[in-house]
Amino acid sequence: MRSHFIAGHFTEGLGVAMALVALVVSVAANAADVAAGRAAAQAKCVACHEADDWNGESAASLQSIISDIVAGKVKHKQKIQLSPAEIDNIAAYWANGKK
Repeated sequence: MRSHFIAGHFTEGLGVAMALVALVVSVAANAADVAAGRAAAQAKCVACHEADDWNGESAASLQSIISDIVAGKVKHKQKIQLSPAEIDNIAAYWANGKK
């Protein structure tokens, strides 16, 4: 009886560990790429914006603002087209305040 109890807890613990590993891998795969954000910002945004224009803004705030601009909800000098990954990457780059 005791070995069944121990085995049950081991199996339960193993399942939790596997779920945590899957979560970490998923987050890492979806993490924004600052270097790609720099390249995208230089290609599509540098005519009007610099990274330090956004000093103090969080990546989440920047993602929201950029998404609204791309969707046409926020007035912008010119229409821009960015993929969701480009939005995330540019937001991460600008949130770091790097030039």
